[in-house]
Amino acid sequence: MNANKRLNYFRTGLVLATFLFLGSPFPANSSPVNGGGGRAGGITMMTVSGKVVQTIDSGGYTYVLIDKDGAQTWVALPKSRITVGNEISCQPGMVMRNFRSTSLSRTFEQIVFSGGFSLISGDAPATGESTTQDNAPELPKPPENWKNF
Repeated sequence: MNANKRLNYFRTGLVLATFLFLGSPFPANSSPVNGGGGRAGGITMMTVSGKVVQTIDSGGYTYVLIDKDGAQTWVALPKSRITVGNEISCQPGMVMRNFRSTSLSRTFEQIVFSGGFSLISGDAPATGESTTQDNAPELPKPPENWKNF
């Protein structure tokens, strides 16, 4: 095979490889509010917003049950002051299935670990309190072999 043919095959292969690489990037973030979930490098991310139905403080987290149009989702936030009945919007977070909370001795079928939230509506915290995180713990890290999922 002559040098020109090899060069043409090389260029064609390089162009195809470039299109394959750039043509299917993973979404960086995720999903519609309180639904589905995007995939970012094998990790499902989710954004959740709605009315706070229940809160539980334990192990440096505030576990919040959020209701949006009848669909309820558990979200783990850094320890925060959140009032039942408020409407909040959580930052996109990592979805974990069958998560076992040792501090609560409970397994959540699905829970979203979010880094924070903002108040949409409802009562503001009492004077001296805030809706921001208090001594926020580190969120769980993805497993070492996360690319294999």
